[in-house]
Amino acid sequence: MKEIKNWLFIPAFILIFVGSSYLTYSQVLPFFSAPKIDLEKEILDLEDPLIVKIDRKVVHHKVESSFSIFPSVIGKLNWRGNDLMFTPAQPWKPGEHYRVSFAGITQIVSNFSYNGFFSTEAYPKVQNISPSEESVIGPKTPIEFSFDRGRPNVRYDFQVFPSINYKLSVDEERKKIQLIPENPLMQDVRYQIVAKESYKGKDGKLWYPEQIANFQFKTSPPPKVSKTIPTNNETEVKEFSSLRVYFDKPMRIEDKDYFFKVEPKVLGKFEVEDQDKTIIFKPSKWALNTNYKVIIKSGWSAQDGTFLEEDVVVKFKTFDSGGIVNRTNAATENPYFKEGRYVDINLSKQILSIFSDGTNVGNYRISSGKRGMATPTGTFSILSKRKRAWSKKYGLFMPYWMQFTRAGHGIHELPEWPGGYKEGANHLGIPVSHGCVRLGIGAAETVYGFVEVGTPIYIHY
Repeated sequence: MKEIKNWLFIPAFILIFVGSSYLTYSQVLPFFSAPKIDLEKEILDLEDPLIVKIDRKVVHHKVESSFSIFPSVIGKLNWRGNDLMFTPAQPWKPGEHYRVSFAGITQIVSNFSYNGFFSTEAYPKVQNISPSEESVIGPKTPIEFSFDRGRPNVRYDFQVFPSINYKLSVDEERKKIQLIPENPLMQDVRYQIVAKESYKGKDGKLWYPEQIANFQFKTSPPPKVSKTIPTNNETEVKEFSSLRVYFDKPMRIEDKDYFFKVEPKVLGKFEVEDQDKTIIFKPSKWALNTNYKVIIKSGWSAQDGTFLEEDVVVKFKTFDSGGIVNRTNAATENPYFKEGRYVDINLSKQILSIFSDGTNVGNYRISSGKRGMATPTGTFSILSKRKRAWSKKYGLFMPYWMQFTRAGHGIHELPEWPGGYKEGANHLGIPVSHGCVRLGIGAAETVYGFVEVGTPIYIHY
């Protein structure tokens, strides 16, 4: 029986040995090796805690005493089961790279150490800014920033010099931000914009302000009126003359009825030339001997969004119905006869002047002979006078007739037809007669009273 017991001891020993060997390698050995350690997230949001996952229990105080983060961050350590959690006292710095290090022992006295690396979410990056650096823009152009992505807790601050009031427009993804001026920007001015972004923490504070843009642009100069026809303070404007306004840039023609005013009011139509840079007003008819004022009001926009900053005022006077003109427009500056009275007619200027002893005493616009029926030139004299002569050839009356050639040429007032129609004063200044010299109403009577039969007449170009 004793031999049998000894025989059974051998298998039992083998079983104990095999079993102890299995326990050593499958269960006991891992407790003596270093624990497996991983970071739960390698990229943290700015207020995320750092969580270090450890696959077994470790001695807490050993880990806590050696725990460090570089660059240094102040925070609080807590344990969540086997996992270590570090909560920063303030948001992480955006776009930063960190290293976490610690050492310790397991509960079965196995030494270990750990170095891990993580980073934080960076601020959105500017992809495009409009206007670009040194651009020239219109006064109502919005300023736009485009980012590579949106971030809900990122706040933007914009400083504009000179200062302006603006509204912010942000799209749903927060990837596009527009600064929309509440009032038009000053024209022909250089502006500077400094843009910053920062993180708004859960505590309501703004952290880590960072400049993302610093650039300049310029606004376009306002449109200007370079010239008008007639010019300001011009006189002797004819009754059907067009008013032309020349701008240095294309204008918004559809706004003309509001910004273009004529006083006293005159009906007419507008035309444009030179790609909307020249505005032409064609009146139905200017009233004779009338002072007009044209006001081109400030605020009229050009096609590039700029606008007139000041009113442009043009004053002019239409010519007298009698064709009276200033002495500066006399037929000649040097009288042909120095003594007595004489009549001087300049066919180039279409002006008749009367002189007494070398002194200019009156100047009047005329209508001389048209091409093929030109008024003769040379020295003549008044042959006869009649207050109301009749032309059998043309079937019309010639008031204040003053004949000066045997061929029938004379000076007279604008002709009248038997039905009562009288030729318009708009022909004064234009050679349209059959060879006579026509004068306006009033002017012909004045000249008729000035001359006598025999008074010299000098006609020239």
